[in-house]
Amino acid sequence: MSQHAFKWILVYQDHLTNFVILRALTSKCAAEVAHNLLDIFLLIGAPSILQSDNGTEFTAEVITELKLFWPRLVMVHGKPRDAKVGLATSSLPQEIIQRMQTEDDLLAAINAEQPIDLQDDSAAVTKDEVLPAAAGEQILPSGVPIPMEDDPVLTEDEHPANLVASRIDMIRTERSASRSAQLQQAERMVKRSRLELAAGMPGDNVAIPIPLVDRGCGDPRNILGVIVDRDQNDMYKISVKSGMLKTRFSRNQFDLCPQKLLKESDVNCTQEVSLRQAVAKESKSGGQDSVRCNCAGNRRCESNRCKCYKSKIKCSSRCHSCLDCKNK
Repeated sequence: MSQHAFKWILVYQDHLTNFVILRALTSKCAAEVAHNLLDIFLLIGAPSILQSDNGTEFTAEVITELKLFWPRLVMVHGKPRDAKVGLATSSLPQEIIQRMQTEDDLLAAINAEQPIDLQDDSAAVTKDEVLPAAAGEQILPSGVPIPMEDDPVLTEDEHPANLVASRIDMIRTERSASRSAQLQQAERMVKRSRLELAAGMPGDNVAIPIPLVDRGCGDPRNILGVIVDRDQNDMYKISVKSGMLKTRFSRNQFDLCPQKLLKESDVNCTQEVSLRQAVAKESKSGGQDSVRCNCAGNRRCESNRCKCYKSKIKCSSRCHSCLDCKNK
């Protein structure tokens, strides 16, 4: 079933490894097929020969489009044969192949293979002989073929190796520029934070925001404290009335108070407490774990069975589903 405008599938298969790549096409026109083939070439490399089992007319249109992008492309049509590549098809003698046991034996056999003797009559080329010309080439009197005018010649900048090298250089340049930009942005952020957030000194009053999960409904949003210590990493130790907070705070986790409402003698520096414990001790309603009851009956909240009555506090709206009682 076609998805949206895609109604065709391009199947590209490597003849040796049988590796298959699929591309969805909106049409089977030669221009779109050539564009997707070029994308595959840039992904896994261009083949020496491109073979298609479509008709010659379609093949000619595709190769015309691909010639604009890949001038050295060779394309044929017809059903492919099975690829049989191995030591059996190499130029090594069968006796040497049968004696091979490791990869080192193969490398030694390849290195020891003798090159073609130029003095051999079967492989020699005399000055009077003329080398055969390929299709589209002319022959000079000296026997050296030269390309025709319609045969495109790649410049040095258009060579695939130079294109890849220039692409790698561009990527490295962009990465270096990105790294420099990130460092500059980090320096600006640190400079701005130092200007906006002035450093606190021991004895200064601070207001620490209380998270919603650490305070009750009637508790204040901040708790007052006094800075007692500041380390080399600009981490602050703060004490409140109920004790010294266990964790250290960074500068952006509290606000400096312009007035000194508390002195160092007003806070407790001998006992360490968590922020929730400090809030609960200074809270008027018990802090985050506030007391509430679930009394029932006509005479509810009149005896020590009621948690609120036993704790000598008034019932709140959270007690016994907001029903009326005599302890309000």
